[in-house]
Amino acid sequence: MAETSPTILWDFDGTLAIRPGLWRSSLMEVLNKHEPKHHVDEEEIRLYLRDGFFWHRPEEPHLHIMTSNAWWAQTETIFIRAYQGVGFDHKRASELARLVREYYINPERFLLYVDTIPVLKYLSEKGWKHLILSNHVPELPDIVKALGLSPYIDFCITSAATGYEKPNPEAFRIALSLIDNPKKVWMIGDDLDADVRGAETVGLPAILVRNPGSENVKYYARDLLEATSIIESNI
Repeated sequence: MAETSPTILWDFDGTLAIRPGLWRSSLMEVLNKHEPKHHVDEEEIRLYLRDGFFWHRPEEPHLHIMTSNAWWAQTETIFIRAYQGVGFDHKRASELARLVREYYINPERFLLYVDTIPVLKYLSEKGWKHLILSNHVPELPDIVKALGLSPYIDFCITSAATGYEKPNPEAFRIALSLIDNPKKVWMIGDDLDADVRGAETVGLPAILVRNPGSENVKYYARDLLEATSIIESNI
């Protein structure tokens, strides 16, 4: 039997791409468009986005959330709280919260890092397969496609679809099952706990990228080019 191709599990946000401002910028975009006379700033909004997302409680699977609409309905409660916190009544806060989805998933708001495609292309040519494993929205596969990553990505897994958030070990097991558990697998991501510690828990080597200052990490790379060097020196 032929050996399964070596595979890299990639985080998305902060690793392959970035959405400047993340959620708070989406909430602000909604306000700027639909409440142009508002006096809210991003720091006020940020205060209400520090908790409540599924990935804030990775030990709790959300298998009961079976559809994209259900995922967003649950997540919108966070946005309602935020808009109420900055002064809108519940009715208006709910109306604004329902608009965040459209703004957040706009692929034009996501920016690829300059090294993303060159590194994916290089490693693909060396025989590596690529799987995105991300704590993300249901529409992540569409965003990945719109950013031009599809030619290099074999699978795209979003926690919104599986019900498991990194670092929950089951998130990694689901990913490994899709690629037939190859002997050579690396995880690359920018989050020490979700990406690195999560991968190490299930026995995978992991590289922390773009996140200087983290201590007690075996492999650290400033960018994806350095991460590639680490992988190739450990083959």
